[in-house]
Amino acid sequence: MRKRGGSLFDRYRAHHELDRPLLQWIGVVGVIAFPVLYALRRAAGDGGYDDLWWRLPAVVLCLGLALRRWWPDRLKPYYIAYSWWVVFYSLSFLMSYTMLLNRGGTPFVVNMVMCTVLIVLLADWRNSVTILLLGYALALGLYFLFESNPVVPRDFVFAAGGSALLVAGGALSHQGQKRVELERMRRVYIGLAGSVAHEMRTPLAQVRHALDNIANALGTRGTGLPVALSSPKVQQLLGSVQQGNEAIARGLQAIEITLKQLQPDTPDQARLHTLSAAEVAHRAVDHFAYDAAEHRERVQVVVEQDFRFRADPTAVELVFFNLLKNALYYAPLHPDMTVRLTVTTQPEPSIVVRDTGPGITPEFVPHLFEEFQTTGKAEGTGLGLSFCRRVMRGLGGDIECRSEWGRFTEFTLRFPLAPVGAPVTTVAPASVSLAGRSVLIVDDQPLNRTIARALVGELGLTVLEAEHGQQALDMLEAGQLPDAILMDINMPGLDGIAATQRLRALPGDAGRVPVLALTANDSASVQARARAAGMQGVLGKPIDPTALQRALSAALEGRSTAPVSPTPAPAADLLNTARIENFRRLGLLDDLLPRALLDLRRHVQSLEQAAAAGDREAVSASLHALVGLAGEVGAQTLHGRARERYAAWLEGQRPGGTAWAKELRELLEATERALWQYCGVRVAPGTDTRTSES
Repeated sequence: MRKRGGSLFDRYRAHHELDRPLLQWIGVVGVIAFPVLYALRRAAGDGGYDDLWWRLPAVVLCLGLALRRWWPDRLKPYYIAYSWWVVFYSLSFLMSYTMLLNRGGTPFVVNMVMCTVLIVLLADWRNSVTILLLGYALALGLYFLFESNPVVPRDFVFAAGGSALLVAGGALSHQGQKRVELERMRRVYIGLAGSVAHEMRTPLAQVRHALDNIANALGTRGTGLPVALSSPKVQQLLGSVQQGNEAIARGLQAIEITLKQLQPDTPDQARLHTLSAAEVAHRAVDHFAYDAAEHRERVQVVVEQDFRFRADPTAVELVFFNLLKNALYYAPLHPDMTVRLTVTTQPEPSIVVRDTGPGITPEFVPHLFEEFQTTGKAEGTGLGLSFCRRVMRGLGGDIECRSEWGRFTEFTLRFPLAPVGAPVTTVAPASVSLAGRSVLIVDDQPLNRTIARALVGELGLTVLEAEHGQQALDMLEAGQLPDAILMDINMPGLDGIAATQRLRALPGDAGRVPVLALTANDSASVQARARAAGMQGVLGKPIDPTALQRALSAALEGRSTAPVSPTPAPAADLLNTARIENFRRLGLLDDLLPRALLDLRRHVQSLEQAAAAGDREAVSASLHALVGLAGEVGAQTLHGRARERYAAWLEGQRPGGTAWAKELRELLEATERALWQYCGVRVAPGTDTRTSES
């Protein structure tokens, strides 16, 4: 019995899992309707049974439905179960019981029938039957229990019979809708499977071809004999590996495009950039995964007049990938076909994608952007162009199509202009060689790991983390082998230099993992120590995304990199606004900066205390932490001043007193005010507030 009840409620939950706002709106209707209808009935002089005390609980219960947004988090899991009992009491029991008490009547028949309609809307047919039967049974039970002369009116029987017909009709309607939905999903799955299979077939064949080439270059398989590789053979192997990587990239891109088509695309403000239309068009053409090299030669970009717009670069790029994919699908059948992307501002800012392929029949063009509509392609999902329209309309633009059968197809993408003077955001592309690789981030500061994780994630890599050098070594010895390691140099216990030295002594692949140093002090001596320990490069803090990508690519290709230091910030500018905007784009602004400001306060406070006590080691540690964190979070003037103090301190120039530390505290206060004015961010609340928040 419990199993059946659970199954019954599971059906009800499933009925509302994706449509909870419906219950909230029903609650709003109930809160308004129950008292209003009661007042109208009393105003009309209805002398029947006064059901006020039965209606008030219904109003309170419906109010609970309407206020779901304000439910405590610990109670929200019970909202669906709560709604079941609200429906049972308010729509089934209350209406039938008041009808019995009033001995029937047309208004009460209408009430029961209307409530049955709502129950059919709010529940599947099994729960509808259960709710109605239990409500009627409870109403009849109480009626016969408390009434001295109970008589079931004919209107009740009539309304109950009508309710049964409504439930039966609702059940048939639900079943019909379910069959339509199942057919719709079947078409989605068939289209999705066919599209992925079609798109993956060619890349997988190319990967197999690359592996065969590698095997042939290495000689006969299974001989167990060492193979001597000449320089030409090594180049041949590298070429085959690159072919395999490119094929994998094409396959991953095809999967990304296909899966993205199934997702609603609500613009995320944190991911919006100011983009150059010409740059976007060139980037899309250059990064599209072509099935054949000659296909690239058919595509050209013509820039008549560039313009700027605001959008998520990834989403817009996928729009162009969809259009290029659709156009080049017909390339094998149309050897002379060309594709041209024209960037223009006349008559309005737009990018026109025109191909000289087979065209589209006139009767199909009006339905082109509807879901599950496809023409001429057996493997398509029919979702690509609907995805394109969602993206374009989401950013305030639009897309339209014009085609002539047998001549051309032309898509016009219209964009809203960005505000005048908005600087173009340069988005570093994810390197093909980095996609799917893994990086171990070793840093004792959680905030630094959060920032590095976000930057590395944007490059398409997966991330592992360790809090100190010994934990990193333990992970490697346990068999967790990343493709590269980002190693902070200054850490308590086993620092980055010592950890790398021990790592290089490990046997097998673990001892050969590339290591890049992260440090706020990238002086010549530190760089020399890093190279001597076996590190492949040095990245200065704050980490520059472009430098990070370049260094990781070089390290994974077996090349060392020159040390990369951050560009000194102009003393007049308190904030590195480009870095802060990057945090906004990554969705880290409101979570990261308040915690970072709190940590900066603690470092400055520790620095002042250490300077007052003359504790040289504590001063050095506090300065090191302050330099790294200030640079990471975009406090560039504070970073520059602390960096100067730290470099002088390491060279033996150690001033007495605390005036210099007070200068850093005042600079931090100015930085906090600038952050508040620029992006509305304050220090995390509920903490030591020694410095000003104004």
